[in-house]
Amino acid sequence: MAFGVDDDSNGRKWFFRIASIAGLVAAFVAIGLFVKKGQSFPAGMTIMLVVPLAVVFSWSWTGSVFGSLGWAKRYVEGVEGDQRHEWYAFKGQRVRVFLDEHGQPWFALNEIAFILSLKVDGTTFRHYGPREYGIAGTSAEACLSEIGLRRLIKYSAHRDAGALGLWLERDVLRVLRNRRERNAA
Repeated sequence: MAFGVDDDSNGRKWFFRIASIAGLVAAFVAIGLFVKKGQSFPAGMTIMLVVPLAVVFSWSWTGSVFGSLGWAKRYVEGVEGDQRHEWYAFKGQRVRVFLDEHGQPWFALNEIAFILSLKVDGTTFRHYGPREYGIAGTSAEACLSEIGLRRLIKYSAHRDAGALGLWLERDVLRVLRNRRERNAA
């Protein structure tokens, strides 16, 4: 919080924003006039005063400008709320992978169902056990474990099922295995 500028004081926040824009415009006009008249000393002094003031006033913008960047960073890092996950791509479709307390991968069911054109309802996964289907430790939604996903791929008639199995082995499990080995060493 700079100069008491916070979310509760919108009037003060907008005052600083408008003042920073007006100050920058006035500074550029003044510098232009000084340079046009050939007065380099006043132009230099104006620049030396404008830069610190622009920095001070720009603090009122940081929440609105950099707040969205913070959200984007968390999105890319794979954090939604308190749930941490990793992103993997299968034919342009993102698939979130959550790791349970034992480091085993659980795949977001909605994304797998979309890829394999499955309708997810109460009867689709009724024969799957708790080791295959459920809510992983770090997710807040239904997921398939590696075993459950392999079972789904094995019995799926979808044309992308085989490619999904290769993707699972080559792009996801190999990466996770290599990372686990590196961390153990």
